[in-house]
This record gives sequence, structure tokens and C-alpha cells, in this order.
Amino acid sequence: MTVESVLLGLAVVVAAVWFSAPYFARDYINRGLSGLPDYTGRVEWVRIHPWSASLDIYDLHLDKKTAEIPGHSFYSPRWNISLQWSQIFHGVKRASVTIFDPQINLVARPDSVESQIFIGKVWLEAIKKLIIPWRVNQVTIHQGDIHYLDFDSSPTVDLELSQIEVAADNMSNSKGLKVPLPATVKITGRPLLTGTFEMNLAVNFDEQFATFTQNFRMEHVPAVGANSILQKYIKARVKSGEIGIYSELTSDKGIYHGYVKSFFYRPEFEPKSSDEGNPGAIWSGVLNTVKGLFENDKQVIATQSEISGRVDQPQVDSVSVIMGILSNAYIQALRAGFDPTHSSPEPTDTVTTPSSASTEREATLPSPAAKNK
Repeated sequence: MTVESVLLGLAVVVAAVWFSAPYFARDYINRGLSGLPDYTGRVEWVRIHPWSASLDIYDLHLDKKTAEIPGHSFYSPRWNISLQWSQIFHGVKRASVTIFDPQINLVARPDSVESQIFIGKVWLEAIKKLIIPWRVNQVTIHQGDIHYLDFDSSPTVDLELSQIEVAADNMSNSKGLKVPLPATVKITGRPLLTGTFEMNLAVNFDEQFATFTQNFRMEHVPAVGANSILQKYIKARVKSGEIGIYSELTSDKGIYHGYVKSFFYRPEFEPKSSDEGNPGAIWSGVLNTVKGLFENDKQVIATQSEISGRVDQPQVDSVSVIMGILSNAYIQALRAGFDPTHSSPEPTDTVTTPSSASTEREATLPSPAAKNK
């Protein structure tokens, strides 16, 4: 056997592996996605880049098995998964995931089996099914789009959060920070096309139960863009006005505390098109009269309400909602922005702080959320 024939044989083997690897990788991922609970998933193609220790996944979509909706529950034309080279200097191997142009449809239906409102857990399960030999430490999302849909209301509700950008870093605490909340997440977007949205979180992804601090602001949201949902719940439309929302939350082992501050600037109600010319049109006039009683001198309806409970069972203090509206109208106008006087319990840490008798004891205890079930 000559050297040339050996080299030729090796070249054939390398070529066969090179051209077949994407097919094997695609089929391996699809077998994993087929085992997702309640959802089905599929990718159409995989491209491997061995020299940069990365791969591209194309046309990944997830669909709920029991929901019939136009379009996918989740779709992205491309994911890039790569070795996070910056973490090599910290002596660890971690993965970075970039998701391009994801589209998410959240659907409210009378039957919970057909609804799909919370898919965060599905995302995590889907990521685990991908070919990622290292722990994910960084997730970046570019130009995402979320639709909240209710096909059973009249008119159909379709609320959109577009131009979503997400930057999550140090998710596996590769930096070795000795703090309760070592990971950071920043999310921005455009609610109803022209509003602004920004959320900042500090998270401990290694805790078994939700442990984080979070603040978000949503401003300059056109009330007209929310007419579909306003017609469903208050049976009227608005022809002008803006919406603003501010919130801060702290969650420790699945139990959270915080507040929501809501503003409705210069709202003007009008009848639904189906009510024009009949007694139903009177309702919008009633709403305009009533809202005048609760506006402050700047024509703003506002309230601040406390929220608390388990992450899976949120509770809103309805009394604080009413008192907040009255206070804004007749006592002291609420100011837009976060509440500097608000203070929530700080999350405790059982994972990242140095081991001690107290942290070891706390780590063995069940979540307060679990104890309250």
C-alpha cells in the first residue's frame, strides 16, 4: 500500500465525516426536541464550524401539541452556539448562545390546555436538547418579537412587543462572584411599536427556586394600540392617551414582594364602533365622567399597588390599587419613575457564598413557595 493511497483513504474518510456531520447533528437535536413535554420542536439544518468551536442552527421552531394557532409558538431563523473564549481566562469552558430574530406567540384561550402563556421553561428545556458540550453562560437575543393573542375576544386581541434585545451574562457564575445574585439580564423592546420598555434583573440561576431582583419601566405606550384588549375588558375604546408602568420585584426561593405603579395620561374614551348610534354609546360618556373624578390636575390617573406571593400564583393588593388612585387624585400626585421609598427583603444565598454552617443548613430546607402549597 502506497503513501498516496493511504492519504487518499484518509481524505475520503475526512470528507465523509465532514459532509455527514451536519446531518447527524440535526437528527440528534431533533430526537431530543421530540421528547419535550407538551411541545414539539424541530431544526431544519445545522452548520458546524470546528475552527471557531461553534455551530449555527437554522429554522428552529417549537409548537404546543394541544394548541391550534396560525404560526409557531416559537420560531427563530438562526441560533449561534459557540465557546465563550473570554471565559477561558477564568479557567472554565462556557457556552455563549445568540438567538436571531425570534418570534414568540403567547395565546390566551378559555381552555388552559390550548393556552400558551408561559414558555420560559420550554426555552430552557429546548436549549438543553441542543448540542452544547459546555454550560451556557451567556445568552443574547437580537430583534425579537412577541405577540399576545386572544382569538376568542371580539375584536381579536393582538398586542406586540417588538425590537426585543436581551443580554444575559454570567449565568453560570463563571466569574466566581461571591454574591447572592451573580448573573445580570437586560431586556429592551418597543411595546405597541412606539413605546419604550426596559427591564433589568440580577439573578441566581443556580438556585432551585426563582431568586432575583428586577425592575422594569414601560413608557410612552399609545393607549390606542391597546384598544383591542380595552374593548374586551371595559367595553370601550380610547381615542387618545398614553400608558406608563413602573415596577420593582424581589424574589427569594420562589416567594416575591414588590409593587407596580401605573399611569394613564390624558385618556379620552369613545364608543366601540358597534355601539355608535345606540344606548351602548352612553358607556363611554360615563367612563369619561368617572375618570375625571380620579384624574389629578395634570389629567393623569395613577396608582401604586403592592404585589406579593408565589411566582406561580401572583397576588395583587386590590385595596392598595384603589387607595393609590384616590391618593393620586386628591392627596398627592404620584411621580413617574421608581419608588425611592420601596424596600423589599434581600434574597438570601445558598449557592455562591462560601460554605458555612448557616448556608449548609439553609440549602437543605425546602423553598418557602413549596411549604406554602
